[in-house]
Amino acid sequence: KNLEALAMAGAFDNLEGVKRSSFFAGDDPNDPTSFIEKLIRYGNRVQLEKLSAQQSLFGMAASTQAIKKPDIPPVEEWPTLVKLEKEKNLIGIYLTAHPLDDYRLEIDNFCSRDVFLKDLNNEIEKYKGKDLAFGGMVTASREGTTKTGKPYSSLTLTDYTDSKEFMFFGQDYVNFSRYCKTGLFVLIRGNIQKGFRGDQLEFKITNIELLSEVRKNYVKSITLNLSVNDLTGNMVERIEKMSLNNKGKILLRFNIYDPESNMNIQMFSRNIKIELTDEMIGFFRNELKMSFRIN
Repeated sequence: KNLEALAMAGAFDNLEGVKRSSFFAGDDPNDPTSFIEKLIRYGNRVQLEKLSAQQSLFGMAASTQAIKKPDIPPVEEWPTLVKLEKEKNLIGIYLTAHPLDDYRLEIDNFCSRDVFLKDLNNEIEKYKGKDLAFGGMVTASREGTTKTGKPYSSLTLTDYTDSKEFMFFGQDYVNFSRYCKTGLFVLIRGNIQKGFRGDQLEFKITNIELLSEVRKNYVKSITLNLSVNDLTGNMVERIEKMSLNNKGKILLRFNIYDPESNMNIQMFSRNIKIELTDEMIGFFRNELKMSFRIN
């Protein structure tokens, strides 16, 4: 059980060729024994052979070589979300990443800056009358009927800082109940106002949409910040090649600046528009080490 827990939490991720899912899979349809059980049995047999081997010229070598190592099952790795949920269920936190990391661009650019769900829970008065937006994962949901027989639903949204439950009645139930499904990634918009009873503030949701749709619906252009000192023919060719491989409808802009004179020039691509894929974001951010702005 300890070895299974270590494998599930990613302790063996550095072992080349072995996925987390491999440890729990069997490579023989007729044998349900997991790979990790086979490894344990193999280790036990090797130890026993070493203890029982005769101290002769060939005894130990011959006995250990006769034991075949179990083959690594050729299985697909668990989806990222599955891996992270297993981590959290096991140790109480997301260890190697966070499920929202895939939507970091949407959260950084389309959610309220420096305001998180923990702020709604701890100091909501500070934001009275303000319109706010939060991105998160639906980690719990439920449906039911009130004492008067009217339907209601709820979702618990979790961001990087905290979780909060939101209830939907009446027209809100009609509008938003379809988003009350555990595992969805959503962007919610609303404002801070007095609640139904009027004695305390609440965050009143006015719109919910899937985070996966935000980039397509709202990103009109991206502006790359380029120092004139870094602007080379090779960089231009790399940007052009990546752009041609990710054609779309988003305008590609450039802010070319001179760090010595503080002068800058604004330009844009007339011939190529792009789709802002994760591949493109990784290219700008990680390969070119370039800052950019979403518009």
